[in-house]
Amino acid sequence: MSGWRSGSQFLLHFVLALLAVITFAPLVTLLSLSVKDVYQFNVAPMGITFPMRFENYALAWKFMRDPIWHNVIIALVATSASLAMASVSAFVFARFRFPLRDTLFFAVVILLFIPNTVLLVPTYQIIISYSLQNTLWALILPYCAQQALAIVVLRTFFMGLPEELFDAAIVDGASVMDQFRMIAIPLSLPVVGAMAIFHVWLIWNDYAWPALVANAPQARTAALALIVFNDFTMPEPGAGMAAGVLAAMPMVVLFFVTMRSFIAGLTAGAIKG
Repeated sequence: MSGWRSGSQFLLHFVLALLAVITFAPLVTLLSLSVKDVYQFNVAPMGITFPMRFENYALAWKFMRDPIWHNVIIALVATSASLAMASVSAFVFARFRFPLRDTLFFAVVILLFIPNTVLLVPTYQIIISYSLQNTLWALILPYCAQQALAIVVLRTFFMGLPEELFDAAIVDGASVMDQFRMIAIPLSLPVVGAMAIFHVWLIWNDYAWPALVANAPQARTAALALIVFNDFTMPEPGAGMAAGVLAAMPMVVLFFVTMRSFIAGLTAGAIKG
């Protein structure tokens, strides 16, 4: 029996190791290509070559610096506003009874099943009507409106909170805002954090919407800048790969810094659900 368990454990570890190799192979290849010149890129694209051309990163940073900062500004503003509004809406759906409450929440759930591409044209018409194209607001405002998933998750969490906490707060004279600010939000911080990380990830990797409304340099995002940069630096493919590394690095750092809180938030949401 112990031999069978050891064999199954070995097989499981082998499969996990194989999946890890498949997952990280493109990333390792990207890092390798980012320090090659044109000759090294053509002669040995998959191997390690010397000398390593770290000047590719200097060239890439000159072009990617502003788009990356645009991404940071857009992600911070849009995520903060989106989660602030979503948390209030979720608290209302969870704690109050009012006419058509379930119908309105069902409409929010329906939004999760509508592909974003379906909303591109009507959203684009709104942006054009207010002359917001090629500005950061053309990206911030639509991202702020992406609240459906956060509302559903936070409502589920709020509904799982003990009723006694709110009853005690009411006895102590706490207002509705006090209950929201002093009970609901502190207890839901892990879930809010997980939703924030997920929202930032969606914004950072989005290409279709920025390509539609933010082609100008003053509003260009990192994902869009990668395409433009690679077209601009075709004789220097290594610099293009370095630009990809620079665009991905903030998300990698964010994940490793917030990994524990992200997992804790997902676990808390699952337990409350």
